[in-house]
Amino acid sequence: MDGDRGEGAGGVSDGLEPVSSGLERLLRDLGMPAAFDVAAVADEWEEVGGDHFANLSQPVSFGGGELVVEAADGAAASLLKFHVGGLIERLEERFGKGAVTTVRIKVGRGKKGL
Repeated sequence: MDGDRGEGAGGVSDGLEPVSSGLERLLRDLGMPAAFDVAAVADEWEEVGGDHFANLSQPVSFGGGELVVEAADGAAASLLKFHVGGLIERLEERFGKGAVTTVRIKVGRGKKGL
């Protein structure tokens, strides 16, 4: 076997597909957002976060539609609060509407501050 799913002996398709693709299709048909986790956001933070978020913060957790972002310091957190709407729009473009409904900014050990 060559390791490709959906192909049986001799490369003939057996009509099988990974369970994950069927589950994703079912959730999409039910109106659920696409699969989403903080690792996916972290991998694309430079692009999705935009200049403000990418330079002053990092995503730290996600659950129940809420993305928690850790800012470098209080000044950075204050600045980022003005840009949450744009961040949510970029997240919707990339991960689908409803994937992230709120962003909570906390002060922590993020990237360097202002």
